[in-house]
Amino acid sequence: MANDRIERIARNESAFRDLNENLEAGVHRGRPASDYAGFVCECGHADCEMIVRLKLADFERVRADSRLFIVVPGHELLEAESVVERNGGFLVVRKCEDAADVVEETDRRSS
Repeated sequence: MANDRIERIARNESAFRDLNENLEAGVHRGRPASDYAGFVCECGHADCEMIVRLKLADFERVRADSRLFIVVPGHELLEAESVVERNGGFLVVRKCEDAADVVEETDRRSS
């Protein structure tokens, strides 16, 4: 089980992920996978307002794993996650084991 800080970070990131899911289902629905789209940074900072631009195909690829999140470079929180991909204007981070339960239970795509 995650400590309080790790759990709070994971819940913040999950809330941003949920917002991005809504953007994809609404604003970005029906667009080609090769199109670039704007999503909110999914970092653990509750007051972050940064936008990440990436291909819709990349968004889908990251969404395939409940423990992966898209963040602006410099917004990674190494106490709670590790960087698994550097891709120009965004990073892909993987939540640590301590936060796995939180991010998996809050992922609407998780079964």
